[in-house]
Amino acid sequence: MKTKKQTIQNASLIVLPLLFNTIFWKEDFGVNLLIFSGLVMLILAFFLFPESIRKPNVQVAVVLTLLSGLMVLVHNSLLSKLGHLASFFLMIGLIQESHAKTILEAALQYIINFFTTFIEAPRRLQKASESIFGENKFASFISRNVFLTIIPMLVFGVFFLIFFNANPVFNELVNNSWKYAISLFDLTFDEASLGRVVFLLFATYLTFSIVFNWGVAKNLLKLFPQNEHITPTEQVSEQESNYQRNEYKIALMLIGSVNALLLIINIIDINFLWLSFDYSQVGNLSKLVHEGTETLILSIFLSIAILLYYFRKDLNFYQNNKLLKSLAYTWIAQNMVLIISVSLRNYYYIDFYGLTHLRIGVGVFLLITLIGLCTLLIKIKDLKSFFYMFRVNTWALYVVFMGLTLVNWDVLIVRYNLSHTFKNGVDYNYLLTLSDKTLPIIYENRTKLPSEANQNWLMARTEQYFKRQEGYTWCSWNFADDAAVENLKTQIAASPIVPVVPLKN
Repeated sequence: MKTKKQTIQNASLIVLPLLFNTIFWKEDFGVNLLIFSGLVMLILAFFLFPESIRKPNVQVAVVLTLLSGLMVLVHNSLLSKLGHLASFFLMIGLIQESHAKTILEAALQYIINFFTTFIEAPRRLQKASESIFGENKFASFISRNVFLTIIPMLVFGVFFLIFFNANPVFNELVNNSWKYAISLFDLTFDEASLGRVVFLLFATYLTFSIVFNWGVAKNLLKLFPQNEHITPTEQVSEQESNYQRNEYKIALMLIGSVNALLLIINIIDINFLWLSFDYSQVGNLSKLVHEGTETLILSIFLSIAILLYYFRKDLNFYQNNKLLKSLAYTWIAQNMVLIISVSLRNYYYIDFYGLTHLRIGVGVFLLITLIGLCTLLIKIKDLKSFFYMFRVNTWALYVVFMGLTLVNWDVLIVRYNLSHTFKNGVDYNYLLTLSDKTLPIIYENRTKLPSEANQNWLMARTEQYFKRQEGYTWCSWNFADDAAVENLKTQIAASPIVPVVPLKN
């Protein structure tokens, strides 16, 4: 007799692929993404794995997934889409394996489960067909042999795609053969319908990997250490004691000397960057920021690695190690000061050249590094393990990444750059490569575009944007595109751009 869980799994194998095929085929991500992920979330958390929803980690992942899904609806930026998809699959991994504590464990759980579906799904289908056909030997024979061929066919398909992409002669041969085959069945079968079938098969495979936990990853996840505190070695030999004493002296000299060196660097930076920065005295600002920032970030990571090494085990319990810990805290604090200096370098570069994704990325990277230094301080102070640092920092990375989806960065970049005067001017070519949601802002400021080519490129992109949006249904609806299209139509009706040269299709 089927259990309630099996019934819901079987129903999901029908409903989810059909829904996926209906709302995603030839559509952009929009309200469809929130509908699908919300339904999957409901099925997993409340019907298939109800015990998982009680776990705080799962609850956080559910909230962040919903939040990023709403941001797809609000901003529809590339970052919000990638963020939601990443959060969605991490959430599935956490729900399937509720004992997972780290983001890496959740990711491994789903990745392994996804590829295990390659083998387990045909087996599941074979068992289901045998139970349906019962004692009908002929039907059972056909069913068994059909499912036996699925795995070889799938493996054949993988190698076919590899050779198709790697060998241009084979690629051309396949394309010519495909065109001939399509022409033979043109009345009843076309390429679009085949694409739809493949799309449905992919949706079915994806559903299998979501609603079934094959349990293969469970043994691998057991290899992850779960102890968040360091414990001293119970019995230490005289040789180990001498090694520990020497290690303490080396650590004291190393951390003390680098602290002194870093103090000099910080004093120079505070005087030059914090108190009396002058563009005219910089010389090559690009070199100051690019080479200087990369080198300083490397020094911060080296500092973190050295402190992790020396405070990995028994040195935490060494007698009279207060001086070493004080030097370690000082080193961490000085690295925090260094992060402020690097942030100022990045700020001055933005002030001179304008805002870009890379410069925003530097700021985000420094924030994550600052969080890492804070957790390192806690690790040394409270005798935490490396596993603690890994768990907290990966979750912090996850939360920060989801936080980034709250802002439409392309729109922010365009608004900021067009509303400020930079010493090196505005890079309009860069602005014209950003997402379609920025087009209304650029169109509003079209008189600032410096060349006829920029004007024509803006008009061409606007026309292409309208055509793409007209091809979508309600499934792709989102607030950002809806508002952008209406804004553009209003502006064009009031003041259209006249092309200087004929546009190419």
